[in-house]
Amino acid sequence: MTSLLAKLERAEGSARQQCAELSGQMAELQERLAVAERRLERLSIAREELTALEAADEPADAAEAGEAAGTHPHGAGDTTPETAGHAEVPQERPALRGLRKDAVVLLASSDKPLRARDVVRALGQQDVRGQVEGMRARLKRLVDDGWLAEREQGLFTIEAGVNGFAGEGSAATS
Repeated sequence: MTSLLAKLERAEGSARQQCAELSGQMAELQERLAVAERRLERLSIAREELTALEAADEPADAAEAGEAAGTHPHGAGDTTPETAGHAEVPQERPALRGLRKDAVVLLASSDKPLRARDVVRALGQQDVRGQVEGMRARLKRLVDDGWLAEREQGLFTIEAGVNGFAGEGSAATS
């Protein structure tokens, strides 16, 4: 028969082991909580910026208003930038809806550039070739529209200046 003291020592050792395991789990959960809080903050910023961009329906100044009306902001005549002798004025980014908006918000909140397959998975779509290729085409159009940047082939990130955040691998430009 095992003595009570031996049983108590085994129970105490088991309790110590459980405390150590729980302490390790708690440290991991605190780290995950910090990451989740940072992501939440970045998602909030992205949502605010996209909401502000969608709300900006009217041109910001007279030059943009003249361009929208088809007239040159500096007078009549040929309105092409090359013949007018000055650089082209950047166009407004097209409005975002549906998966395009979801992809931009996701990439704005990501710590690193993502591939099309990663975006598909993160948005809860099926990870099949058709979905991935469709997303890749969508992401390339978002690059053309000025929302995203493709820093390396197949790696997409938010374009600098879209929401004041330049993700890893993107250069902060003014």
